[in-house]
Amino acid sequence: MREEARRERQRETFSELYARFAAGEPQGLATPTTPELTGEQLYGGADSAAAELHREPEPAMADAEPQPAPESLLGTVPASGAAKARKKRSKRRRNLVMLATFLIFAVVVAGSFYFIRSLVKQFNPDDYPGPGGQAVEFTVEDGWGPALISRKLEELDVVASDKLFMDALEDSKADNVVIHPGTYPLKLQMPAADATEVLVDNRPDKVFYIGLKANLRLQASLAEIAKGSGLDEKKLGELANQPEKFGLPESVKNLEGWLHPGEYRFALDTSAEKVLTELVDSTKTALQDAGVNDLGEGYRALKVASILQAEATPKDYATVAGAIENRLNPNNVETHGLLQTDSTVIYGLDRYSLQFTATEKRDAGNQYNTYVHTGLPPTPIGSPATSAIDAAVNPADNGFYYWVTVNTQSGETKFASNYAEHQVNQNEFRAWCAANAEVCK
Repeated sequence: MREEARRERQRETFSELYARFAAGEPQGLATPTTPELTGEQLYGGADSAAAELHREPEPAMADAEPQPAPESLLGTVPASGAAKARKKRSKRRRNLVMLATFLIFAVVVAGSFYFIRSLVKQFNPDDYPGPGGQAVEFTVEDGWGPALISRKLEELDVVASDKLFMDALEDSKADNVVIHPGTYPLKLQMPAADATEVLVDNRPDKVFYIGLKANLRLQASLAEIAKGSGLDEKKLGELANQPEKFGLPESVKNLEGWLHPGEYRFALDTSAEKVLTELVDSTKTALQDAGVNDLGEGYRALKVASILQAEATPKDYATVAGAIENRLNPNNVETHGLLQTDSTVIYGLDRYSLQFTATEKRDAGNQYNTYVHTGLPPTPIGSPATSAIDAAVNPADNGFYYWVTVNTQSGETKFASNYAEHQVNQNEFRAWCAANAEVCK
């Protein structure tokens, strides 16, 4: 029993010392205590009590070596210093977290700014300040509308964006916002409003554009001129039937064949007569360049050239021209002066189809039916290009009388010196047409 009581006291002493040590209180030497008497000692007799009183006291826990103070990263510090270090570390962590949060916020704000700025620029792009840089020519093709023109201007870097140009068109003070086909002088990187001022038809010094393709018949050419210029087509037709106004000989019936293919620009106030005069003069120039100065002789050349334009490809022009001259010889034994060309027949029928009936082939009422009438047709059958005029004036010297294009898509043409050979080539053409019925209508 005594031993158990002693151990209990030691445990209590240890607990007290540990609590004081944890609280940071200074540790002194323990004061010896007089052992308490147990019940056995009180009633066990005087000898037991005396022996217990004279026992040597056991060393207290205070005699143990003092425990070292806790260490920190900076060395040994007292317990109160450790708390301060923990506080500093906690504060440093808070500062780092706040700094990181601020940096992330700054990055997000900056990114949002640039995104919004780019988005705003996309819908409200900056215009070029002007006046512009390198001079360029910008061609507006027939059929181009404002949207396509604006995209082309942006692609060429004439304007900063198509949207700016469209906005400038809407803000234009012109009474009639129309952009005519033609070629206009512009500059790279010019303000959209300046480009609009050049292109939009709001001043009398603007131009209109006319584009005529080779092989166009007279009426089709006049329609194109009216479309590009705004001139009255009926007035143009009346002028076209007065060839003497354009310095042409009496043998010329109208302006068929005289309206030279090409691209033309005219001031908006140009009259119909002046427009037609320039086109006729272009044909006169082409004839002169080919070596023809007499307009009567030139008229014959235009008839041949128009047939070349309709019947052959450029690489065969001179060969076909030679065959035509052979046929026109009234003493030839193959055609006896008959030209026998389909292109002239369908012109007289006022059609474009290559097909016509046997009755139509025998119809003498068609003045352009060269299966019936000898010589050249009354007029050209279209507007020939310069290359066709050159070939008509300078035909190849050959022995061919017949030719047939056996493939109208590739333009392959075969020639023959007699009718038997020509029939073989014709059969080849018929076979091709049978396989390509949608083409040979």
